[in-house]
Amino acid sequence: MATKRKLKVEPKYHRVLAIDLGNGLVNIRSIDSEGEAYRVTYPSAFAYAKNVGESVNNNDLDLDIYEIDNIEYVWGEDITKVNEIIPTYGHQNRYKSEAFKTMAKIAMTKAVYDLDIQPKEKILLVTGVPSAETGTDSESDMAEAFYGDEKGIHKIGINDCEVMFTIADVEVTGQALATVLGRYLDVNGNVEDEDYEEMKVGVIDIGGGTTDLDVVHALRRQKANDSVPKGFHDIYDSIRTVIRKTHITQHVSDYELLDIMQDVAKNMAGKSKEEKLKVKYTYKPSRRAEEVDFTKALYDGVEELGMAIQTAIMSKWKNNTDLDEVLVVGGSAEMFRSYVEEIISGITIPPNNGESNVEGYYRLGMYIIANGDDE
Repeated sequence: MATKRKLKVEPKYHRVLAIDLGNGLVNIRSIDSEGEAYRVTYPSAFAYAKNVGESVNNNDLDLDIYEIDNIEYVWGEDITKVNEIIPTYGHQNRYKSEAFKTMAKIAMTKAVYDLDIQPKEKILLVTGVPSAETGTDSESDMAEAFYGDEKGIHKIGINDCEVMFTIADVEVTGQALATVLGRYLDVNGNVEDEDYEEMKVGVIDIGGGTTDLDVVHALRRQKANDSVPKGFHDIYDSIRTVIRKTHITQHVSDYELLDIMQDVAKNMAGKSKEEKLKVKYTYKPSRRAEEVDFTKALYDGVEELGMAIQTAIMSKWKNNTDLDEVLVVGGSAEMFRSYVEEIISGITIPPNNGESNVEGYYRLGMYIIANGDDE
């Protein structure tokens, strides 16, 4: 009796690649060949390779070189040490800009190179947009930035090598929904906490350019949402204004200020609340230049944004007692904890609050693969 041979079915996707191209940082999430989590977080800015300069003491910067359309760019952990970086910050038509498209290609290439993804592998790329842009042309603009001009096929140089990869599909979801999915699903795309299938969750996402308030009920984002046109970038602008009063022509990037604040945060670890209040935030462009204390500008900026967030909450969520959970996310979420807690009790700031979006993208991608065509 003849036996039936099982045909080998080619998987629809071989790999999930999640990328969050934020206004401040780029977050990448995937998995390596050993099954270990792969994560990258670098500034959302790149530079022309010609602007790097040469080292006289072999102290090279931690940067990769990318060749796209015969132009060399650099990106990596030390990108903020390069003069004339090209940020991707913006709002209207941001996803159509050449800077954003180039950043997308660089981020994808970085992951493909690090993970040794082969040309034959079909990549499911998952990303997202703010909820205000869900259902708009921004979704297709975002997808096109990752697909590129060759319908998903990319051939890009990196560090004197050439990588070729295929983006089979681009899944664009809402950032707030992704945050909730990151708690509903586990890293393999399986249901981890089925309570979210019924829960009504408020999400406050404090970003670089905007602060978004959303409600996700039974894993569906509610159409009504609110976006405060303020984010941490506005605080940086206030700090720059103070610095320019002393150093008129000095341009200080968001990333330089972020580095200063992170260094201060490390030094404050373990100190009491009283000691922390005495810590000063200062900027000094060079050893011979005058130091500028921008502590007040920072706290004033946080106060202004905190009040704006409170106003939006009271206007948007006039009665928040029907929310089962309120998530506050974004890399600066902890700085605004007290402002949110003044009007909403029992908020949750996830441990991965700065990466909640990209983690949700990745887990959604794994869910899509696990469920095949039944997604």
